[in-house]
Amino acid sequence: MTTGSFDYLASVPDPTPRQRLETVYRAAIDAIQPARAVHAGLADAALDVGAPIHLLAIGKAARAMLGAALTWCDTRGIGAVGGVCISHERSTLTLPAGFVAAHGDHPQPHDASASAAALLHTYVSERVHAGNVVVVLLSGGTSALIGSPAGALTHDDYRACCSALLHSGLDITAHNAIRRVLSRWGNGRLGSALHAAGAQVTVLAISDVPGDAPASIGSAPCIATVMDAAACDAVLATASLTEAERTRLRDALRAVRPDVADDFPPIPHRVISCNRIAREAIASAAAELGLATTLPPIALDGEAHACGATIVRELLDVAPALRTATLWCWGGEPVVSLPPGAPPGGRMQALAMAAACALHEAGGRARGITILAAGTDGRDGATDAAGAVIDARTWQLILDGGGDPVLLLAAHDSHAALRGAGALIPAFASGTNVNDVVIALVDTDIE
Repeated sequence: MTTGSFDYLASVPDPTPRQRLETVYRAAIDAIQPARAVHAGLADAALDVGAPIHLLAIGKAARAMLGAALTWCDTRGIGAVGGVCISHERSTLTLPAGFVAAHGDHPQPHDASASAAALLHTYVSERVHAGNVVVVLLSGGTSALIGSPAGALTHDDYRACCSALLHSGLDITAHNAIRRVLSRWGNGRLGSALHAAGAQVTVLAISDVPGDAPASIGSAPCIATVMDAAACDAVLATASLTEAERTRLRDALRAVRPDVADDFPPIPHRVISCNRIAREAIASAAAELGLATTLPPIALDGEAHACGATIVRELLDVAPALRTATLWCWGGEPVVSLPPGAPPGGRMQALAMAAACALHEAGGRARGITILAAGTDGRDGATDAAGAVIDARTWQLILDGGGDPVLLLAAHDSHAALRGAGALIPAFASGTNVNDVVIALVDTDIE
């Protein structure tokens, strides 16, 4: 956490629970900034600095990761010969000679992602040669930002499959297991292309998946994991899909399976930042504020609405025994199964809305419980919010603002409901993404 933020809180005579929660949330955002992680990862990578070096940065943190890598090279007198920067934003960067930039679509791949995937192909095929060193800098969003069909799969089929998976209710690990097989650069296909060019490859990854398994990050562009038809069918059987969607996905998987790349030796992967680091920073910041902290070992998983209700039940169970203000922090990536035509929203707003409902139903037992739910990338879904802060009063505030929280919750319109209650956290660009955090404060001083 920046010193200034703590100085600000110290200047507040009686900080509110929301102020304390937002302070520790910002501590997490500061702790996961890419520069520190990239510098440490490059120092540990034992690169052949005498060879031409290429930097391929892809994901929501691509700009920050590439900037950090260039700074690391410059301070050591190492000249990178070129590279690629593909992020979710239109580029306004001034890059060194030899570097190219593009933006892709997120969370659904469309034309910009296809163009970004083609640009990556052109760079790798024309610029990378035998004996070159390639550092691949991966972060959250990579799958969509270079989302393009593998093999003979059409763009329309690929996009329809991605849309079905996005709304399927599958957790991120299962989702990625299918999507990486369908994606042009997924499932080791980038690693295969770089190996074929004779390059020495190292991957530094900022994890946006629970468990931080490299094969689940960014659709595994440099790791080949072969899934047979039975394994794919087992995943799809658990998804909330129409029969037409299920058939389309099965047909697409059969069409691209022969194109799966598994003809290269393992490429070193280093996970340089993750949700655990964010949560540990929250615990450290909470200690500075005099708060006891618990970090539950189980990651947030499953439906966001169910997660919100479960968290409240757990807090209501432990609250009566507390003798001091205590903070809990969960991390992970719940899912939201949205019906067609659902309004804009996000996982954390859905979780917060469900938690607000549970707190309201708990009545007086919920007094003193405040919950912050937000993404670490600073944006929750396709909205202007990073998440929300709710407490036992939020439900009534929605009513007071003219909304019907029961109908809004059922309609998946958490964004409108929470906006009406003044509960939203404005969106911002954190420069990275390591999943979501849910931080709960039980304040024993509130009567």
